[in-house]
Amino acid sequence: MAFREIDDDLWEIVQKYLPPTKPHIGRPRCDPRRLFNGILYVLTTGCSWLDVPAKYGTKSTVHRYHLELCEKGVYQAIFLDLLRSGYEIKKIDLSHCATDTMDIQAKKGDQPAMMAIKR
Repeated sequence: MAFREIDDDLWEIVQKYLPPTKPHIGRPRCDPRRLFNGILYVLTTGCSWLDVPAKYGTKSTVHRYHLELCEKGVYQAIFLDLLRSGYEIKKIDLSHCATDTMDIQAKKGDQPAMMAIKR
């Protein structure tokens, strides 16, 4: 799958959920948009963290930022907001979606669906 960096419309939604860049002693934090694009690069291409292009930051910095976002539940918040607003900005098209029903239990005879699930 080809990788495309996050565009300005999506960045406006995503950036409000990212942790603030707090001033601290030492080296300042890298640009959050660059780091987020580095994370998306790994997730989209399926490469390892070792293969993150240098323009997004070092592999350890990008991975550490990813872990921070995981710990703070940022991805869930971003996903829900994008899902709500995706229709408005024409970024979500459900006409090409499919559902895998492999794990959905089928009804057995005349039993209601809830009875079949409780077994």
